[in-house]
Amino acid sequence: MLHDLDTAQFDVETAFLYGDLDEEIYMEMPAGYEKYLKENGKGDFDPKIWCVALHKSIYGLVQAARQWWKKFKEALEKQGFKPSAADPCLFIRKGPDGLIFILIYVDDGAIFGNKRIIDQVLADLGTQFSIKILGTVIDYVGCHLVVNKKHDTMYAVQPKLIRELKKKFGPQVKTRREAGLPAAPKFVAMRPVEGEPTIDEAEQSAYRTGVGMLLYLVKHSRPDISNAVRELTKVLGTATMGHYKAMLRTIKYVLETEDWGLRIKPNRQNGLFTLKGLCDSDHCGDRDTRISVYGYILTFCNAPIAWKSKSGTAVTLSSTESEYVAISELAKVILFVKQVLESIGIEVQVPIIVGVDNVGAIYLANNYTTSQRTKHIDIRHHFVRQYIEDGIIKIVFVRGEDNDADIFTKNTSSQIFVRHRNKHMGPIVGNGD
Repeated sequence: MLHDLDTAQFDVETAFLYGDLDEEIYMEMPAGYEKYLKENGKGDFDPKIWCVALHKSIYGLVQAARQWWKKFKEALEKQGFKPSAADPCLFIRKGPDGLIFILIYVDDGAIFGNKRIIDQVLADLGTQFSIKILGTVIDYVGCHLVVNKKHDTMYAVQPKLIRELKKKFGPQVKTRREAGLPAAPKFVAMRPVEGEPTIDEAEQSAYRTGVGMLLYLVKHSRPDISNAVRELTKVLGTATMGHYKAMLRTIKYVLETEDWGLRIKPNRQNGLFTLKGLCDSDHCGDRDTRISVYGYILTFCNAPIAWKSKSGTAVTLSSTESEYVAISELAKVILFVKQVLESIGIEVQVPIIVGVDNVGAIYLANNYTTSQRTKHIDIRHHFVRQYIEDGIIKIVFVRGEDNDADIFTKNTSSQIFVRHRNKHMGPIVGNGD
């Protein structure tokens, strides 16, 4: 949207059959192959004695996906594309015709650039692979994009997955009262104690299925349910009826807001490309282990591109320490995104602003000091100081009520949740609306 590039998506049919093998691999004679050989005068082969040598990769081999990627990479490199150093599934070509880049997800591809060059690249690839051209990028890897050119806005939604949720769990949530929120305020999933009854195996399987589908929604288009789903994942094998009902509540909320999508409306400030992150933590948020919960959201030109709600790996001894760890978690994502953007020729304005609502964590990040209360902090979290000193990252204070990452660390009240959610999500508005 910022560059107004043309787009196209494509699918490589039977992709794994194109890979060249690096090893000698043999397999049993395929069923029916002995008859084929006899009918064509190729000899009489006993399948109990003879086997066949593979010249190409086939489906089912553990190396099939990698060999396919190597084959496709070789084909793109012959056309002048180079894989990004940050992400090997992103291929870039810069030339007199401008920038063109390709995303490849197994056998699904998306290409961006000048339409004439796109057509040429796809035609060249079509001489080596069986390619199905699917038009402009509208549905990619389960995500549907709704573009409103009038308002220069795009929405990311996952209607197919929501339909599957409705088909599987619709009857169970139909009679439940309106959810309003993905989880009750202050809801925390407690692991069952010994002797506490859990649901039966069939319901456990349904629980895992529901949580798995919700996780895929979180990944691509529904940051608003991140924390609720993270809580549900804590009991994937030992869910109680209370946990099952909490999952149904989250599904009910998703179905109530099925016409909502992730709002992507990038805008450049003074012509510059900007990254901005907000992070937060809930100190000792896991009541079973007392491990803190971390959350962040990262925007590119004010459009959300990355978010996370996750439990830590160790107990932190203060809210300052847990907020400091949250900063390092966000910083890792910022550096990766910066590298990806730079690989396609986009220079990001620095310093990149990171907002946090803890003064102690800001002081700890900006000062090379140790004390009795901070000297135990793992050195891996101190790497952020180097990038602050180099001018790449700048930590600033934001008030708690302005920190959008708040809903990624705890299940908040309706007022707080709606205020933060509505900054990045909303009802889908098409061109005709």
